[in-house]
Amino acid sequence: MNTPWLSLLFPMYRVEPWLTACIDSLRPQLDDGIELVFVDDASPDGSAALVQTLLPQARLIRQPLNRGVSAARNRLLDEARGDYLWFIDPDDLVEPGAMARLKAIVEALAPDLVSCDFRVFDDGPSTASVKPRHRHIASFDGPPGVLLNDVDARLRGFFVHGQFHPWSKVVRRACWPASLRFPEGRVFEDMALYPRLLLHTPRHVHVAEVWIAYRQRGGSLLSQLDERRLDDWTWALDGLAAELPALVDDTRFEIAHFCARTLLRARRRRLQLGGAALAGLPTDAERFTRSSPLSRQALLAAYLRRGRWLRGLQWWRSA
Repeated sequence: MNTPWLSLLFPMYRVEPWLTACIDSLRPQLDDGIELVFVDDASPDGSAALVQTLLPQARLIRQPLNRGVSAARNRLLDEARGDYLWFIDPDDLVEPGAMARLKAIVEALAPDLVSCDFRVFDDGPSTASVKPRHRHIASFDGPPGVLLNDVDARLRGFFVHGQFHPWSKVVRRACWPASLRFPEGRVFEDMALYPRLLLHTPRHVHVAEVWIAYRQRGGSLLSQLDERRLDDWTWALDGLAAELPALVDDTRFEIAHFCARTLLRARRRRLQLGGAALAGLPTDAERFTRSSPLSRQALLAAYLRRGRWLRGLQWWRSA
């Protein structure tokens, strides 16, 4: 069997109400070189049967027990045969023309990573969001449509926006280290994995086009932060600083700024929750020192040098 040029990978759990719309958005774009792999994470609904009916050519893998989205994605990594891997949530939509554009880029430039922008629409009918700010959300800050091979440009560009979703990134399978897995049993698993994966994808192309429509269902993860999720949030980048190569000042600043924003938001939420949640404050601070390439003092100085006085004041008060 010829190697597929692309594997579309779907972790599936309780998505039956939205699955048909996702498949309908995909079906006109498929070619013989695209494989579709679904992992049914012991979903109690009819999602698996629906895939078998609507996409008989897809491979359907059943997990005997529900183990969460990270375990499902890791199983998909193991099962994928394509040269490129694209994780798609089966309650989202793939915009018309996305597959053709991706294939043209792959054939012309052979990148290790292709990133795209996305839009957000509210749960319900699959229509464009009525919120203008949701119509086009950038995932990368940098020149579009050109091959970039600079680690500083890559890391800085992604940390500026902090959009580490799997579905806005298509990765060459050969670049994905076997040891790099989604952390099972935790949320913010994409934030834990993709900044590290970016260190292994030297040839990057960003497409400043909306390829994915993200369905916003109910409350966001950030609006439902409890003590356990707060711990996962500040844990996600723990140790990143030691893994980074030598970087220029602007890149180090953007990574440190992202880590600081996470720390400040987690701190604010812990203070709101009170009680046992407050015990995590020292651990969060320690994790910042292992995540950020700048110390607290160096980051404060960087804020002041850049004229970001308000942010610097907030940072100084949090010490």
